[in-house]
Amino acid sequence: MDIYDEKFVENLFNRMSKTYGTANYLSSFGFTERWRKQCIREIDWNLEIEKGFDLMSGMGETWDLIDKESKQNHQLIGVDISPAMNIKANERINKYHSLEISIREENVLHNDIDSNSSDYIVSTFGLKTFSDEKLKILAKEVNRILKINGQFAFVEISKPKNKLLIIPYMFYLKFLIPLIGKVFMGNSLDYRMLGIYCEKFVDCEKFKIYLEKEGLQVKFCKYFFGCATGVKGKKVYA
Repeated sequence: MDIYDEKFVENLFNRMSKTYGTANYLSSFGFTERWRKQCIREIDWNLEIEKGFDLMSGMGETWDLIDKESKQNHQLIGVDISPAMNIKANERINKYHSLEISIREENVLHNDIDSNSSDYIVSTFGLKTFSDEKLKILAKEVNRILKINGQFAFVEISKPKNKLLIIPYMFYLKFLIPLIGKVFMGNSLDYRMLGIYCEKFVDCEKFKIYLEKEGLQVKFCKYFFGCATGVKGKKVYA
């Protein structure tokens, strides 16, 4: 079983779409929402913005945050591989004042997005489902899609290096997430996969390196002692 296979990932999130938001919030004690907010605030919303992309957009969990932070009306395009997640996202598509939202159901690694077309890219909790090789492709796509001076911000649940956090983190990873999956879905296996992805991903340091190799200006971000990490930056030249 290749856990990074595109069809495997699509089917996983299709199955989890009914309960993913609630289960994710409960299993992280609300921290995922806080980390989403911190990620979105890494974008400088005072700059002129016409269009942005939310990659691996899921159910559109970031859109309310973007709507609140944005200083101007603009176009936002969500991109996600999961039809079931996109159906959920479509239910909230017209709820925002400053955003003209559309959804593209496609694999971000093989997309039809125009080059040099975006003022910003954001993504929350989608990186862990990519292998190292696919993260390298994603870094190329981020560079290709962004305009000059375009910004980006990503966040992902990560494995902390603080020894005091390792034991409760591993308990959370190995037992709590599957338990909540069992309660909500009667299926602990799918939610156990989230822990497996997180453990293999570790943190965003490798993705930072891949983005830098594409010529992007990048800063590594650490949230709550490394329980989540991210990258932010911009495209400074073509």
